[in-house]
Amino acid sequence: MADTGVDVWGPTRAATAWAETLNAFHLSEVDGLIVGRRPLEQAAALVSDISSAMLTTDGLRWLAAPDRDSRLVRQLYAYLDDARIAYDRRPTAELPRGAKVRPTARINLPKRTVLVQAVGDSEQGLEHALSLVQRIERADYALDQRLVLLNGNPQAWPADHLDPLADHTPVGFSDRMDAVTRFLKEGTPLERPVTPEP
Repeated sequence: MADTGVDVWGPTRAATAWAETLNAFHLSEVDGLIVGRRPLEQAAALVSDISSAMLTTDGLRWLAAPDRDSRLVRQLYAYLDDARIAYDRRPTAELPRGAKVRPTARINLPKRTVLVQAVGDSEQGLEHALSLVQRIERADYALDQRLVLLNGNPQAWPADHLDPLADHTPVGFSDRMDAVTRFLKEGTPLERPVTPEP
């Protein structure tokens, strides 16, 4: 497995899964080779077990692979690179009582830092963004230091979800990056995506 670039010795999920797979098939690894001992009459079963172990462990490459960024997150990073705006990918922000959150990006502007959470198209992602900005708000990040970037435009999202989100953070849209640019570079407030309820 090491030849595929997967760390099977350190304290990783892949290493744990690798050890459990070998154990389940009563195999071991010696000098990078998978070995097993069985009576001669069980040689065919041993070969079958080794083959099964190898097929099972093929999935370890997916387990060990880093999280894949969504299309919107890749677009955000490309936009920031093209605009030559300094940022950190997936930073860790510490909250007042020691908890930590990891937004999509921390944008480092001359006069302020902005934490951004990008949401592609899922309701679950939107709920996560709302929870994240509510917690960031408690960590004394001002309103102009928070941003949720949603895919598409306001019509692509339910107003019942946008409304509470906009109570806690500016909301930008990938189809309206000019407004996001003005928010970041000039501090121009983003227009509320929906009219608040009376």
